[in-house]
Amino acid sequence: MKKLIYGFLAVDIVIFAFLAMNGGLSAPKYDLKPTGFNQAIEQGKGKLIDVRTIEEFENARIPNATLVNWKSKDFKDRIQQFDKDEPVYIYCRTGMRAARAQRAMKKMGFKEVYNLTGGIKAWAKDGLPVKSKPGYNVNDENGEEGC
Repeated sequence: MKKLIYGFLAVDIVIFAFLAMNGGLSAPKYDLKPTGFNQAIEQGKGKLIDVRTIEEFENARIPNATLVNWKSKDFKDRIQQFDKDEPVYIYCRTGMRAARAQRAMKKMGFKEVYNLTGGIKAWAKDGLPVKSKPGYNVNDENGEEGC
């Protein structure tokens, strides 16, 4: 019985080591925290896309973002207008919609699609620039469900 337990333990250790060496235990490389996302977009390479609704976009957005609403019927047609070989930086309210858009865009052939982990709420919480209506607080308002 001890040999069986030690055998399973050894297998677990090997699997853990393999995952750790191959990045399987870290956050996906295409998900960026606010500071890393900001550094990437400041380099000026790629497109910054907000995948929220027009109302959310008008209330508050990251400066220089382009709106392409994930929930719109023409999302795929509009997103296809962007260069698939150029990095794309996408965000939503908390990162959920952007994650779905990210998966769809990867299936459509986009090579680098980066999602802002925690969305614009995390961005604003970290004190990064937000262009918003006077008196609007990103972290106080309820956004679209699912994000």
